[in-house]
Amino acid sequence: MPSHSLADDLEDSALRDEIYGPRRLQPQSAEAPPSFVYGMKFSGDGREYFRIWIVNLTLTVLTLGIYSAYAKVRKTRYFWQNTRLEGMAFDYHGDPLAILRGRILAVALLVIYSFGTSFSATVGLASVTVLIAVAPWLFLRSQQFKLRNTSHRGLRFGFVGTARQAYARFLPLLLVWFAPTLLTLAADEVFAAAALAGFASAVLFPLMHHELKCFQHRHATYGDRPFSFTPARGAFYIAYLIGSAIIIPVAMGMGAAVGVFVAATQSEGPPNTTYFFVFGAAFGVLAYLCVAPFLAARLQKVVWERTSLPGVRFRTEISAAALYALVFKNVGLTVLTLGLYWPFAAIALARYRVQAFSAVSEVPIDSIAASTQADARAAAGEGAADLFGLDIGL
Repeated sequence: MPSHSLADDLEDSALRDEIYGPRRLQPQSAEAPPSFVYGMKFSGDGREYFRIWIVNLTLTVLTLGIYSAYAKVRKTRYFWQNTRLEGMAFDYHGDPLAILRGRILAVALLVIYSFGTSFSATVGLASVTVLIAVAPWLFLRSQQFKLRNTSHRGLRFGFVGTARQAYARFLPLLLVWFAPTLLTLAADEVFAAAALAGFASAVLFPLMHHELKCFQHRHATYGDRPFSFTPARGAFYIAYLIGSAIIIPVAMGMGAAVGVFVAATQSEGPPNTTYFFVFGAAFGVLAYLCVAPFLAARLQKVVWERTSLPGVRFRTEISAAALYALVFKNVGLTVLTLGLYWPFAAIALARYRVQAFSAVSEVPIDSIAASTQADARAAAGEGAADLFGLDIGL
């Protein structure tokens, strides 16, 4: 008869795990190996992080953005060092100077892309072409730098994707994504073709997001153990279709509000274009608040439950309803405090998302040992990916 202890009578909780360790799951059959469940913990504190945040913000403004690279390292290190798996914290080893060099490159590319079309269509075409040509390389280098400078139990993560793989996966998608811009710059008489290309790029957005996550997870390593990822293109499209359906009532409501406003002000002459800018901005914020929590929760489950290490699989109990409540609370308090609640909101969001995550291992997780070397050569990609939004959260 199996032995019984006081630990078996206690419900799952942080206190129980701290006293007795993670609960060992009973095997489903005599042949099935035992499993160990390890929840993640986040110990960050809003007041503590507020001091880091306010110093980072002040020095970044005073140095005209130069300190932002150092601010990123301080922020990332704080969040990783307060994230624990089986009591052991993660760590971040990024070099601020390396990130700063990457951001200088990023700013140069952004300026060329943003202002190229103001000079001539030829310069605009050249700037977009350069951006398409370097984007896969920047994304690759970003992943290499970020993972090789992240560690747990003294072991570095890594990224083994190659430039050939990055270009093969992303270049066709980028060509479709930028096709409307390229066609518009090439000639003024191709509006229909540009509109069709724009529709195609919107339809391909879930696929592009999926390919980014697939490339990130399938080529990541922990020590000498490679991560694997099971494709889930259909799940991404379903998530985005539901998200689009959520936006429809918001768009209808905003359209009705604009119609009422125009009707009320028509007697006073044409409405000021500023009003339409305000309505557009309000619609963007509302659409984000209504869709982002759902997509974040749904896709976090899709991605991580299809990601694994040899002998280790992952799961998350994140809930869209709980995430909606947290996001609306954070936004409301941030607005009421004129932005001062932002660091507390960041801590609350990180705590919820981290502590919804767990690892299920066939063996005690401390037995997973390997070695890998950090590689800071990819710093340029890290800084550039931060600015262009290519780093969509591993």
